[in-house]
Amino acid sequence: MTKENYIKMTQPFRDNPGMAKGIHIANKLCTGLMYVSYPVLIAYLFFLEDEMIYRAVLVPAISFVLLSIGRYIINRPRPYEVFDVPSVIKKDTKGKSFPSRHVFSATIIAMTYLFVSPWIWLGILFLVVSLLLAGVRVVSGVHYISDVIAGIAIAVLAGWIGYIII
Repeated sequence: MTKENYIKMTQPFRDNPGMAKGIHIANKLCTGLMYVSYPVLIAYLFFLEDEMIYRAVLVPAISFVLLSIGRYIINRPRPYEVFDVPSVIKKDTKGKSFPSRHVFSATIIAMTYLFVSPWIWLGILFLVVSLLLAGVRVVSGVHYISDVIAGIAIAVLAGWIGYIII
């Protein structure tokens, strides 16, 4: 991505307070929905005394830790740092852009619903929410497209492999 592309993509949101607010709301709604849905699933499995709870906890936890370590090592600067243009979602985080941990987390939660819950349709819905979140993170200027694609791909792969192995 070039600076010109970054500006062209984010400027309409920075220039229009209503659009900026919409991006903020979409980011919070997508993130909040995913982070509420995961404990709900864990509580459901716990109360049923379902042994799937171990898989539902271990696969996301191990994957999250490994992703975070990789992200720390790579330490890719964020677009707003590289291009010195503010993001729509106000952030002051330096580095740690690749891969997107928000998108990874949303996607691994969706994978957990697909593999562990009785509600496969929620897993599919949550994959759509993950894609929406990925778009929001890019147009808001806090991630590159490659950051969110990597977050999705790693979560899908980690979920698929993790739920087959564990």
